[in-house]
Amino acid sequence: MGALPEDRPSGPELLDAARRLLLDELLPLLPAERRLDGLMIANAMGIAAREATAGEGPVRDALARLAALYAEELPANVSCEDASAALARLHRRLAEDIRAGAFDSGPKRAALLDYLRVTTRARVAIANPKVLE
Repeated sequence: MGALPEDRPSGPELLDAARRLLLDELLPLLPAERRLDGLMIANAMGIAAREATAGEGPVRDALARLAALYAEELPANVSCEDASAALARLHRRLAEDIRAGAFDSGPKRAALLDYLRVTTRARVAIANPKVLE
């Protein structure tokens, strides 16, 4: 459930402000041996803010891509919890099929590589968007 429009600052905005404070003002005060800890916390805060901003979209998009790879029909209006469960199921199937050689050649291989490219790019957009710049 998201924040109401009048609820400001939003969760992602709060995370961003706290992250900036950590990086700009607190990190320089940390002893050298704790600097990496501070940077890891700031990175985690950035990821959490991007995930909160993205909402359910990435899970639903990933499920749609993987279902398309398998030519599976998705039920309309699936809950986010059910979408996550279906995505996990299809990921297990994909891993099994890759191990079994189902995507070793031909159009299936090209479709898998395309799926992996798009999926990796979507994950990097959340985890480390600067890499995509």
